[in-house]
Amino acid sequence: MFKTILLAYDGSDHTAAALRQSADLARLCNAELHLLGIVVTTGNAVVAEAYGSAYGANDFFGQERKAIEAALSRATDELGEHISVHASIREGDPADEISAYAHEIGADLAIIGHGGKGFLARWFEGSTGAKLVRDLPCNLLVVTGA
Repeated sequence: MFKTILLAYDGSDHTAAALRQSADLARLCNAELHLLGIVVTTGNAVVAEAYGSAYGANDFFGQERKAIEAALSRATDELGEHISVHASIREGDPADEISAYAHEIGADLAIIGHGGKGFLARWFEGSTGAKLVRDLPCNLLVVTGA
């Protein structure tokens, strides 16, 4: 059925639910699971970095990268005994990076967790899901609950 599954993963609650379902599906299909962490460098993240830098805050993007690296490491350690799992980190727009990585690995299925953005965030940043439906070379599964 599926041989190469891609999960956009950052360790948040909504992606943790998607991780559990992705791992189960990879086990059932004997598929490779690719975990992709994305350091978002567009939209509100750029504003946060500029604001933080102006007031002497630590490197926002560096901290985000470290948090994602830690989440990916925990996930690969936990799942690596049971399934074939690979992890990668990209920087940029989530929809663009997920779509590009799906093309690179020949993904059969991409999975994302739904975090429930508010109206203003959707208006300002756009819908990652809508971009993915348009640009992905494979099916998309959206996990909405724990």
